[in-house]
Amino acid sequence: MIYKLADLQRTARSNRYAIPHLLGGNLEMTHGEIRAAEALDSPIALGLAPEVFASVPMEIAFPMILNAAERATVPVAVQLEHGKSHAQIARALRLGVGSVMFDGSDLPFEENVARTREIVMMAHAFDACVEAELGSVGGSALRGGTADPTGYTTDPDLVLDFIASTGVDSLAISFGNVHGRYRGEPTIDLELVARIAAITDTPLVMHGGSGLPDDVYPAIVAAGISNVHFYTGIAMHAWEALKERIGDDDRHPPYHEVVAHAVDFFEGQTRHVIGLLGSAGRASDFVRLPAQQASHG
Repeated sequence: MIYKLADLQRTARSNRYAIPHLLGGNLEMTHGEIRAAEALDSPIALGLAPEVFASVPMEIAFPMILNAAERATVPVAVQLEHGKSHAQIARALRLGVGSVMFDGSDLPFEENVARTREIVMMAHAFDACVEAELGSVGGSALRGGTADPTGYTTDPDLVLDFIASTGVDSLAISFGNVHGRYRGEPTIDLELVARIAAITDTPLVMHGGSGLPDDVYPAIVAAGISNVHFYTGIAMHAWEALKERIGDDDRHPPYHEVVAHAVDFFEGQTRHVIGLLGSAGRASDFVRLPAQQASHG
């Protein structure tokens, strides 16, 4: 069942849990992640970032994920993450993606507002929901990292103006979280999250959710985050897990067996994430919501 991400986020916020958000980078990841959500009766979000499209074009990847999501027995949101251009986001919308993100975090505030507003107008015309970013979540999930690993935190004094001026449906914020691996001891500012959550009902999103101690996630949710993205902390262990599963003596495993092991790996990792965010058993929260039906504003 495909749902708008904003609907999942709003309901999660009202019930004080968070939607797990994972990369649907290929069939093994997508199938394993949905299998975990179905087993634990959890809503889930699957996304694709532009970095994936160099190896798997958008026009191939999104139809695959949308097909799997439509057949799922639990609510699944499918999102274009970190869209950087009008044209790129328009391509996703034309493919039937009902949740998109415009990432203007590297722009001056006024330009971020103006361009986000344009994306919101276009996406809402397609009956899709829009996430934007205020502040800048640093780091990188790519090899080599980034020159600015920390980004800069979200200014709470700009939040209401940004939301009102853009009409955005959810907001990614920066509070010490980073994409990819954390360098040194993470400093997660839960007081900043709580301060922002106290002034707006717009769902708040955490990118860079990987790599924190397990006991931090309930506190992140309690502070006001309704959607947490995971990738690096899962993917970095995939190859090691596959080698262990295949064994050192099997130098020529049939590839279909490797695929099956990969599905199992991503299912297991997703089960763990669902447990961290408290979303297990919450699929029934959405039985009264029509699929692909998000209100805007």
